[in-house]
Amino acid sequence: MSRQIRITVSDEIDKLLSKVAKRLGKKKSMLARELMEQKLYDLNLIQKGFEDLK
Repeated sequence: MSRQIRITVSDEIDKLLSKVAKRLGKKKSMLARELMEQKLYDLNLIQKGFEDLK
């Protein structure tokens, strides 16, 4: 099941997300989600969560 969350970002980050999302042909919300997931992966939080399930 997926969940929705709301985040607040600065105007500069919003503009940057909009610009990059347009260039990539993605929705801004999709780009933000992908970036968040990648950061969690980089911090090993996702891997640790899967290991904790074992």
